[in-house]
Amino acid sequence: MFDYLHGVITRIYPTTLVLDVNGIGFLLSAPLNLLGKIHLEDEVLLPVYTVWREDSVDIYAFENDEQKLLFQRLISISGIGPKTAMAVLSTLSVNEFRRAIMGNDFNLISTSPGIGKKTAQRLILEFRNKMGEDTELSALLNPPEEKITDADEVYQAMISMGCSAAEAKSAVSYARKKLREQASIEDLIRTALKFLKGGSQ
Repeated sequence: MFDYLHGVITRIYPTTLVLDVNGIGFLLSAPLNLLGKIHLEDEVLLPVYTVWREDSVDIYAFENDEQKLLFQRLISISGIGPKTAMAVLSTLSVNEFRRAIMGNDFNLISTSPGIGKKTAQRLILEFRNKMGEDTELSALLNPPEEKITDADEVYQAMISMGCSAAEAKSAVSYARKKLREQASIEDLIRTALKFLKGGSQ
């Protein structure tokens, strides 16, 4: 029914918030990581998802579209309801969930309240099985590798040190993922060299 809501936060509770949209206060359930970042009187635009039941209509708010998509895919799995899905999102970031699925780390997923090890193993299996037929889920859990071009300064530095093109691209890709955009060229080169020497752990 709603894709997003734009308004002003007027109340914040332990698991919910109230968003004033043109004078109407929407009570929204939200994961803890979102509730910890917002403040009263903040003007925000929040992705939302509506769950209809016979006796209630519940609206869930999210930090971003990735988190919303993960919530939708979680509740599509048998035995996982909105409450459990929100517990997962309150415990793990999207990146942490992604690493757990791709790394088969059921112990990390089972740190979420209401998720035992057997359920965590089933989640991993079902998510991995759905990836081939669900393009949005595939993009969420297995984003494309960052393309390293010949003009990349760090790549050129690695080549000048005697690395092969394949070694340089693997090392630079690892370094950029680990350090993100704010890293200096020197730090990227240092991290890339550690990767080639087996120091990626």
